[in-house]
Amino acid sequence: MRHLAARLFTHALVVIVIASAVARAQEIQVETRNPPAPSRAAGAEVFTSIEGGFSIALPPRIHGYSTVTNDTPKGKETVGDTLTWVLDGTQYDVMSIEMPGAPTTAADIKAVIARGADSTIANLTGKGGKLLGNTEISLAGHAGRELKFEVGPREVVYRIYLVGRKAYQLTAVYEPTGGKRENVVRVLDSFRLLSASEVEEARRKRIAAATPSPLPQEPVAKKLKSDAQDDGLAGRVKSVLIERENLSGTSVVGRRKPSQMEHYDERGNMTRRELYDYKGNLFEITVYGYLDGERASAYKIVEHEYSPPVGVIAGPPAPAKKRDMRYHYKYKYAYDDAGRLAEEVYVNNAGETWMRYVYKFSGNQKENLVYSANGSLNQKYVETLDAKGNKVEESFYDVKTDKVRTKYSYTYDAFDAQGNWTKRTASKWVEQDGKPSLVPDHVTYRTITYY
Repeated sequence: MRHLAARLFTHALVVIVIASAVARAQEIQVETRNPPAPSRAAGAEVFTSIEGGFSIALPPRIHGYSTVTNDTPKGKETVGDTLTWVLDGTQYDVMSIEMPGAPTTAADIKAVIARGADSTIANLTGKGGKLLGNTEISLAGHAGRELKFEVGPREVVYRIYLVGRKAYQLTAVYEPTGGKRENVVRVLDSFRLLSASEVEEARRKRIAAATPSPLPQEPVAKKLKSDAQDDGLAGRVKSVLIERENLSGTSVVGRRKPSQMEHYDERGNMTRRELYDYKGNLFEITVYGYLDGERASAYKIVEHEYSPPVGVIAGPPAPAKKRDMRYHYKYKYAYDDAGRLAEEVYVNNAGETWMRYVYKFSGNQKENLVYSANGSLNQKYVETLDAKGNKVEESFYDVKTDKVRTKYSYTYDAFDAQGNWTKRTASKWVEQDGKPSLVPDHVTYRTITYY
């Protein structure tokens, strides 16, 4: 991650934002998950950012992504993103940052931009750069500034705009040969702000494209208990929204944000599950139903501009397997003599066991064992349960040594009328001054609706 060098205080934010790119002016460095795309002319495609609320004439697939973080009393907090492209030897960065308490008057905005420009000029010229241009610009009526430098054989262009509570910085680093300067100008000039309706429409289309087709809900495969009952939920649950707030200061996004959304039918069986990423954005949608008399599911991934797929090194082709493309997994269940879920087996659409979960009960303890497709133990964790079946302690083991790796304690702060908990605080056991101590780690919230 690229971290800001100091705290982001209101009017000083833009100064820091501009200065953060100075070090990268000397050479092109890209933090990539994928290798750069083959050389192609910039400006031939359009990238749309739902997160940043803008579009620019660059390819839809980025080459690098990093977060911009701010130090807070609780730790690092994400305040923005930097997206990177490398095309024909030119590096483009687009940074967008949220600015609570941003300047509002025209005079204050111009003053902040001017201070940022002066700081960048002093910094870069002090390192041997030559100032080529310092021009006031605007974007849809919003004030901005363009700086141009010569740094060795390369030229560097910065454009900074303040738009309400957002700051945008566009950077291009290139060698001014073969018409590259004109191409850079064309790309930077294409930067456009999206309206709220355009952002929402783009978001809607992205989610619609990543929503699997529903699976049949009849005939229902027999199962001793419903999914809601297996999850320890009481009452005729319709949906459960799970949100999480990090208290440890180790998360780049510490605020309360959605983690999971579950939907159940009137029989208590899950019909859809939505998973949210570390930013609180929807990233996976799974639908559940029945096929051939068995429980089945299918899922799709919601792609975001900050999560490009990881590059894969090609290996020898694997033997083709016959797969049933109607679904991704089918499930098999087993219960113990007390009617408690004792085993879940995930079978992929090639008919192979993908994962097996085994649950063992002893008194008020529940041992959870997770086995991989090859039968090896993948995870082990043990829960201590209260009289209602809620976990009050949880220990995670190193499967190689069978020693406790991490341990948490849980307290329940709120319950609804059905007796389901709605707020739970997790504390982590750590060693402080040679003694085990509990420190707050995170809070989980559940908003439960009923039929």
